[in-house]
Amino acid sequence: MSRSSLRLRHRQRRPIGALFAGFVVFLVVTGGIVAVALQYGLRTVGNEAPVTPATVSPGSTPATAAPRTAQEAAERFVRAWENGEYREMYALVSRAARERIDEATFVARYEGIAAEMGQLSVRVTLGEPLPGSLRFPIHVVRETSRVGRLEEDNAIPVVREDDGYRVDWTPSLIVADLGDGRVQWIPTVPQRGRILDRKGRPLAELGLVNRVGVIPGQIGDEQQLLARLSELLALPPETIRQRYANGRPDWFMPVATLPDPVDPSLLQELAGIPGVVVRQWPERVYPLGPAAAHVTGYLSEVSAEELRTAAAEGYEAGDRIGRTGIEAWAEDFLRGRRGGRLVIVGPDGRERRVLAEVPAEPAADVVTTIDADLQRAAYEALGDRVGSVVAIDPRDGAVRALVSSPSFDPNRFILGLRPEEWQALNDEQRKPLLDRATQVGYPTGSTFKVVTMAAGMEYLGLGPGSTYDCPPTFTLAGSSVVWRDWNPQGQGRLTLQSALVQSCNTVFFQIGAELDARDPNLLPQMARAFGFGQETGLAELPETPGLVPDPSWKLRERGDYWARGDAVNLSIGQGFFLATPLQLADAYAALANGGTLWRPFVVDRVVAIDGSERARSEPKARGTLPVSPDHIAAIRAALRDVVARPNGTAYAAFQGFSLPVAGKTGTAESGQEAPHAWFVAIAPADDPQLVLVVMVEHGGEGSRVAAPIARRILEAAVQAGYFG
Repeated sequence: MSRSSLRLRHRQRRPIGALFAGFVVFLVVTGGIVAVALQYGLRTVGNEAPVTPATVSPGSTPATAAPRTAQEAAERFVRAWENGEYREMYALVSRAARERIDEATFVARYEGIAAEMGQLSVRVTLGEPLPGSLRFPIHVVRETSRVGRLEEDNAIPVVREDDGYRVDWTPSLIVADLGDGRVQWIPTVPQRGRILDRKGRPLAELGLVNRVGVIPGQIGDEQQLLARLSELLALPPETIRQRYANGRPDWFMPVATLPDPVDPSLLQELAGIPGVVVRQWPERVYPLGPAAAHVTGYLSEVSAEELRTAAAEGYEAGDRIGRTGIEAWAEDFLRGRRGGRLVIVGPDGRERRVLAEVPAEPAADVVTTIDADLQRAAYEALGDRVGSVVAIDPRDGAVRALVSSPSFDPNRFILGLRPEEWQALNDEQRKPLLDRATQVGYPTGSTFKVVTMAAGMEYLGLGPGSTYDCPPTFTLAGSSVVWRDWNPQGQGRLTLQSALVQSCNTVFFQIGAELDARDPNLLPQMARAFGFGQETGLAELPETPGLVPDPSWKLRERGDYWARGDAVNLSIGQGFFLATPLQLADAYAALANGGTLWRPFVVDRVVAIDGSERARSEPKARGTLPVSPDHIAAIRAALRDVVARPNGTAYAAFQGFSLPVAGKTGTAESGQEAPHAWFVAIAPADDPQLVLVVMVEHGGEGSRVAAPIARRILEAAVQAGYFG
C-alpha cells in the first residue's frame, strides 16, 4: 500500500489577542501527575481510552448479517464509522480480524483515538476500487478541537467469506500506519495572562501555592498520619486516605493545597510526619484576594456539560475557565490557545510519525483601570459592613475602585473549597458572589436632591438664591400623608443652595410637587438624563438598570395612576426609585466634569508579548446633562459647602482634612428600622479627579457612617500619591 498523505488545514479562529511579556510555556509530566489523574478518574494526557475487558470472545459470530457485495460491506462500514457506531463496525469485520481483537477492545480503540484527537466529527468519502480489486480508497476528514481539520487518504480492504463480504480490518484502518502503536497528543499549554492594575501591579498572575502530599511507600504509622493531617488540614481522615489510596509507593499524591507562604510552624509539623511532603507548585493567584474579587472574578473547572460545546473552542477536561469579572470577560485574551503535536507512538514509547502539529497561541495581559492602592483602601475602610464602594475618574469614566461586601476570596477556588466555604458562598442572606456596586438597585435618599435641584432650575426658573421655608413637615392639600424633614424643629427660611447644603427634605418636597404640577414627567425626565433607570454601559461586569418611575410605568406595572405623592417621594430618591452605586457615581461624575455622562469602563487595554495592543478602551460619552453651565456650577458650589461649611451635613466628617472635597450625604429609608447610608465625594473639589460613592446597607445616617468611610479612603489615596 502506498504511504498515505495527511494534511492539516487550520480552521480560521476568531482573534483572541494572544501574546504577552514574560510569556512562559511549560509542561510538567511526572509520575505524580499521572497518579493524581488516575486517582480522580481522569484521562491522562497522551493516552488513549483504557482497554476494557473483553465481552465478545475471539472468533464469535456477529449478529449482523454479512453484506452480499464488497461495495455494500464498504458502504456500511463507512456509514457506521461516521455515526460513531463502533459495534456495528465490528460486526462487519472479517473472521481473521475478530480473532485478533475482541469487540470491547475494538470499540475502546476507536473511542480512545477519537478522544485523543479531540474529534468532533468524521466524514469518510468512499471511492471506486480499481478493476479486479477489493480495496476501496477512502478520504477521511476529521474535525478536531486540538488540531483543526485533519485529512487522510486510506483504503478499506474487503474479503469474501462463506456468508458474504467483510472488512479485513487492521488498526491502520483507524489511522494509516498505526499498526501496534497508539495516537498521542502532546500539548503545549500557554500560561494564562495576567490581570494588572493601571500601574502594572498584578491583580491575578502565576504564583506559587504549596501542595501537601503523601508518598505511600514512606508512610510509617498510617493511623497517626491520618490523625495528624486531619487535625492540621481540617480534613476528614477518610478524605485524606482516599486521595492517596491509589498511588504507587513512590508517587507524590496531593491531599491539600495551601497558599504561599505557609506558616513555618505548620511546615515544621507537616515535615515531622513520615510520608508527608510539601512541594511548591505554580498556580493562579490573586494578590488582593477578596479586596478585588468582584473585579477580577474567579476560575473554576469546565464542567462535563460545558465540554459538549466548549471542546470546539479548545477546552479539555480539567481546564479552568473564567466565571465572573475580568476573568470571564477577557477569557479569550487571557487563556491563549493550547498547541501541541498529534503523533503515532510505538509500544516502545518512540514517536513513529507526526500526524499534525499546531503552535500554541500565547495569552495576553489585561491592564485594568483599577488603582490597587485605592481598591485595597476601599475594601479595608468598608470592613465587614454590607455595602459597596465605587470610585470613578470623572474625566473619562475609568473605574478606579469597585468593592462589594461581603466578598469572597478567589484564591479559594484554586486551593479547593471546603464544604463550609461552598455553603457560605451560596448563603442566600449574605450573597457574597453578588456585586452590590453594579447589580443591586437601592433608594438613594438625599443624594438624589442634585437631580431635583437641577430640574427646579431648568424647568421652574429657580436659581441658587431662590428661597423656601424649611418646615419640619410637609403635606399635600387633601392628603393625610405627612412627609418629614430630618430635623424635627425645621430649618427656617433657606435659599435653594442652602437647602442642598443642609439637606432640607421639605424644600425638595415642595419643588417635587411644583414640578409634578407643571408636568408629571419633568422630574423623571431629568433623572433619566442623569443616567438613572438604564445600564451605564459598563462592558466588563454585569449590572442592573435600576428604576425611574413615571406615570406610564406605574399604570403599566402597578395598574394604578400616578399621584403627586409619587413625585414627592421621587424628589429625595425614595418611593419606587432605585439606582446602583455605579449609576450614582456616574451621575455625580457628570456634575464634576461639567456635564458629560461617560460610559464607565474597567479594562484599559490588552497587551501582547511584544508590547503591541490587542485591544484598547476609548472613553465614550453616552450623554450630556440638560443643565446649563451656570446651574452645574451652582450645584457644585453647594456640594462644596456640604463639606466645607459648618452648616453642611458632612462638615464634621471632613473637618481638618487637607484635600478640598465636595460631596453629598444620603440617608435612605430601607423598609427596615436602619436606613441605608450614602455619601458621594468629589475630589479635589476645585479640580475633580475622582468621584467616590460609599453605600452601606442598613448602616444608619450617611453623615455618620458613609462619610467617615469616604474620608479614610481619600486619606489613603492622598498618602499613595493618587492626586497629581
